[in-house]
Parts: sequence; structure tokens; C-alpha cells
Amino acid sequence: MKLRALFAQFASFCRAFLRDFRQQIIVKYASISRIFATKTHAKLRRQIRFNSGEQRSRALSGLIFVLFVASCATTKLPPQGTTDTPIVTPTPPVPPQVAVPPVAPPTTTPSQPVLPANAEIYQLLFGEVSFAQLPDWNGVDVAAARRAFIRSCVRMSARPATDYLSPNAPYSGKVSDWRGACDKANDSQISDKDFWQTNFTPWRVMANEERKGRLTSYFEPIFQARLNQSATMVEPLFAKPSDLVSIELSAFDPALSGQNVVGRIENGRFVPYRSRAEITTSNARPIAWVSMGEALSLQIQGSGRLIMDDGQQYRASFAGHNGKPFGSVARELIRRGILSANQASADAISNWFKTAEPTLAREVINVNPRTVFFDLQRVTNPNDGPRGAQGVALEAGGSVAIDPRYHAYGIPVFIAAGAPRISSTEHSSIKRLVITQDTGGAIRGALRGDLFWGTGIEAGLAAGRVNHDADWWVLLPNGLDPVLQGAAQ
Repeated sequence: MKLRALFAQFASFCRAFLRDFRQQIIVKYASISRIFATKTHAKLRRQIRFNSGEQRSRALSGLIFVLFVASCATTKLPPQGTTDTPIVTPTPPVPPQVAVPPVAPPTTTPSQPVLPANAEIYQLLFGEVSFAQLPDWNGVDVAAARRAFIRSCVRMSARPATDYLSPNAPYSGKVSDWRGACDKANDSQISDKDFWQTNFTPWRVMANEERKGRLTSYFEPIFQARLNQSATMVEPLFAKPSDLVSIELSAFDPALSGQNVVGRIENGRFVPYRSRAEITTSNARPIAWVSMGEALSLQIQGSGRLIMDDGQQYRASFAGHNGKPFGSVARELIRRGILSANQASADAISNWFKTAEPTLAREVINVNPRTVFFDLQRVTNPNDGPRGAQGVALEAGGSVAIDPRYHAYGIPVFIAAGAPRISSTEHSSIKRLVITQDTGGAIRGALRGDLFWGTGIEAGLAAGRVNHDADWWVLLPNGLDPVLQGAAQ
């Protein structure tokens, strides 16, 4: 019994030691190893470099030691007689009955993520595959991606051929690497599938230990509006004020990179900018008028399409904000007992503003001191989406927002998203070829994507149901090796 107890203690010690040591090994050797493999890969891409025989010996010694310690953790205790072990049948997990969540606020305008100075950047791992290995490739409609890619090519063509597409994503190569594919993109004699299959090579993407990514979706909402105030259109939308100043703090301290403050200059001092209530009662000239509830929704969404009473359409694009913290109108309505927690949906809040007494409605909306400013542009082609961070019109179902710390704009990405993360959804799986053309404040991570679904109510309903785990592949021009590109740069 004493021997058994000692053996158990030793095994427990080994398991604890293995956990700590394994983490140290991962950190120590991640920088000298880029290995990517899947069960279905036709090729195994490796990039392991040792500068000397001494490093090889150290790596081998570390591996041997890991295997030794692992043997401690997996050693079984000797049997102690015979006992009857009950057979337990696993119960299939029952998906929770989760209601369809409200549509996540989209970002359809250029927006740089605000990140802490010590935000972790993951190493990307690549594995070359064939188009036949892309899930359901033959059944995927790739026409939208081609239209989106043509727009990205226009942006690329204006840049020097020797420029990297992005200094953060050297794997994507230089502008010159994409010229050949861009030249053929407009050739109507080449079918959509043939265009991709003859000019590109798919590469499976992983990020360190992350195999799965995440896919959500966003859309462009539509709002009724007027260029002049009316009985129902009582809330003004403002352009970015000329006295609003945004200061990038990294200019003063590199540790504050990605952080900024917003304010104005008053009597030679930098002071906070005005609140919503102060701006609304100022002499600022509105660029459009909407209902109070839709003004709140538009400012949360960040952009949207405005339809005037004469049928003319305008796009209100995010131009900035007043730097104030966001205040929840829903929480305020619940606090006042006007709506219950189960009732405080976006539609319910908008409907409440339509019938609320004007003074009370003003008090409630001013609980949110943040005001978003807009650029107003005439929509000449109703089929065009809003402009993304790359500066091109987004394509419904063909554009995706990504984290620019990892990826360049204009890159084709094949995304295969399986079971959704919510149970109530029509989209059991999503497989799309999309182009990286946008970003957003909530888009964080190497395998994080936000699919642009389109414009209007139906697009909004569909976008709100997308929350999926996803696999990623990038399509790079033939001959462009992402591993070699990353090493060369």
C-alpha cells in the first residue's frame, strides 16, 4: 500500500511538472519551428531552422526530456484486485434554447482597432493544399468574390510594384506578385471558377495552436430620413465638427500605440469635447434628420443608408465621435421601469421613442453622451455596398472584415464555417470565397472574420444569425510561397 501511495504521489508530481514544462517548451521552440499538417494535406510544409549543431542537440535533448516526463504523466497505476466498473453511456449534448440575438453592430467604414500595447500577435502557419481539398469548392458561388477582387485590384494598381501589400502580413507578398492575377480578373472569357483555379494556390492557415477561427456577419441598415426637420424626423445628424481634435497618444509615448483622445482647444487648453446634449442644443448645422430611435440605432451601427421622402438615397458613413463613453439607453429604460429586461430589444426601444413624450425621450437619449458624426454621400448605384477600410465598395457576400495586424487588404480567403455557436439559426454551415476589404473595432485575431451580408432588413436578419467556428484558407497567386515570403522579409 505504501508503495502504491508513493507511486501515486510520483505520478501526480510528474503530471504537474509536465504541464509547466510543456508550456515552457512551447514558448521556447515556437520561434524555431513552423510546422503545419492536416490529415488531408497533400503536402507537409515545414520551416525549421537551426543555426548550428549545438542548437540541434539542444532541441533534441529537449524533445527527449519531454518524452521522458510525458511517460510519467501517462503511467497507469497497477491494478488492485478486480472491481466491477459501471458502464456509462454518454448523453448527447442538448443544444441550449438560445433566442436569436440582436444583430451585432457592424463597422462598414475604415476603423483601426484600439489595442493594448502588449496585445499578443500570433504566428501564422501555412500548408499548401489543392482546390479539391477545399470543402464543397465545386458548389460554392465565387462570382461575388471576383467582383470584389477587381475593386481591390484597382487600389493595388495605384501603388508602387515594390510595396508589400502590408508590412504586418509579409506572407501576402508585394504588389508586383498580384499584377498578373489582377490583369486577368477582368477577362470575361475566363469563367469565375477557372479564374481562381488557374491563377491561385490555396494555403491552409493556422495561428500557433489555433486551428479554428470565428466568423460573424454584419450589414448596412436602411433608415428613413429627411434633409429638413419634420414632425417625425426630430433628431439631427451632424458632420464632424471643424474644432474636433483627435490626438494619437503614441506620438507622446510608444507604449500607448493604438490609443487616442478626442477633444477641442479652448483658451489654449485641450479640453473634452461636448456631450450629446450640448451638441444638440448648439448652433451646429445638421446634415440630415431622422427619428430619435433610428438616430440612436444609426449611431450604434456606425453607418447606414438614408432614404429621403423623394426616393433619393444617401449613405451616412462614420466620420468620428465626440470621445464620450457609451451610455446604454436600454439599461436606462429598464431602470425607469419603462421596459423589462426581456423587452429591451432594438425594435422595442425604437418603437418606444415613436410614442414617448418628447421631454422624456430627450432625457433618455441623453443618457448616452456619445455622439457619432457622419459623412453624407449620394448613392449613385444602389447595388454598391458601403466603402470598407480598403477604400472600395463592399460586395454583399464577397467582402470580409479582418484584423489588419495579420492580413493585408485585397486577399482572397476561403472560409468554411460549420455548426453555428447559437442553436437558433438558418445557417447550419457557410462556405464562401471572400476578399479582405474591411476591419472593425471588434475584429480581433488571426482567424477572425466578419462577413458583409448586404443592405437592408433581410440582410440584417441573416447577419445576426451568423456566429460560427470557421476554417481558413488564403488564395495566393501561383508561385507566391507565404512561408518563404515571411522569412525573406
